[in-house]
Amino acid sequence: MAAVDAGIAAGDRLDLLLIVADEACSASCVFTRNRVVASPVALSRSHLERSGGQVRAILVNAGNANACTGEEGDLAAQREADLVAEALGCPVEQVLIFSTGVIGSRFPIEKVEAALPGLLLELDAERSPEERVQRAAAAIMTTDTRPKIARHLLGKDEDGPQILGIAKGSGMIHPDMATMLGFILSDAQPSLLLQGLLQAAVQESFHRITVDGDTSTNDAVLLWVSGKAEEEEEVLFLEGLDETCLSLAKQIAGDGEGATKLIEVRVSKALMPTHAVTVAKTIAQSLLVKTAVHGEDPNWGRILAAAGRAGAPLDTRKIRVGIGEVCLYEEDHPLPENEEAAKRHLQGSEVLLWVELGTGEVSASCWTCDLSEDYIKINAEYRT
Repeated sequence: MAAVDAGIAAGDRLDLLLIVADEACSASCVFTRNRVVASPVALSRSHLERSGGQVRAILVNAGNANACTGEEGDLAAQREADLVAEALGCPVEQVLIFSTGVIGSRFPIEKVEAALPGLLLELDAERSPEERVQRAAAAIMTTDTRPKIARHLLGKDEDGPQILGIAKGSGMIHPDMATMLGFILSDAQPSLLLQGLLQAAVQESFHRITVDGDTSTNDAVLLWVSGKAEEEEEVLFLEGLDETCLSLAKQIAGDGEGATKLIEVRVSKALMPTHAVTVAKTIAQSLLVKTAVHGEDPNWGRILAAAGRAGAPLDTRKIRVGIGEVCLYEEDHPLPENEEAAKRHLQGSEVLLWVELGTGEVSASCWTCDLSEDYIKINAEYRT
């Protein structure tokens, strides 16, 4: 993998990433559910279908989404793929393109053309694997404040198969993925269908995070594998994929624009999984809840009100609401004596809000962050 400064994003920073496999490998991708899709999304969907899920390289840029840019944007994405395919000597459908950044701005394809020779040389530069990963994660950032990286060994051998994930995302984060990109690589290869594995992992991770309730035009999570996992590694791969996706998703939620706290909303004792998820998402999306957490105010009433409007069955006589390790409401009564302990919990960087619905035994969690004045400032000035 190689990353360079192509001048696409503002300032002196890495903004163009190329990852190349020695040969075409199996891949699967989950894309945005937004009906307005960026040119790279349309192109990569088509290429995956045409190649039968075989991918040789991916090219990713930050700073420009190449979304809502019409035919010119489509041609630019195709030109990127053509350039990479020509350089590597592979079929063009084995090249995927991803972009993130400002929507509606002309895509500067000439900057990619100018940067590509140096990017190809960077593939052979003397850099440690750790440095390459750090540079790769930095190159796909937009308003992120830090790179997002996750690793999982498939066993105890440090030199054995592993899963590596990098991601970006900070705003436009909502439980239909988000304005986010995620790339999960492994030198193992499970025998099970990749698309099913990825969709299941995404459902429990990237679809469970929210920052601001918006869904982007460019979202994608790619699973790209090579090699052949041993039979006993199959279960380890499934566990590792789930853990990698969840780690990246939580890093994204915790790095929400202007965020100071990562919030887990845990709903338990629900009748069905959909009930638990619906209530957790509703609470996680509540601006009143998010601002209360930012102000370190143990306002359990906002949590309870959000749970009540979610539409899932609940038993008002059995419902319990808490923050951290303490309960603030149960059996139709508040517990004001526990508010000081809850307030102390809210002073930390990781916060737990929980609700027991009292209708069953099913649990689910969603993750979000607090909402601060900085969120408004960042987004009010995003294009200036």
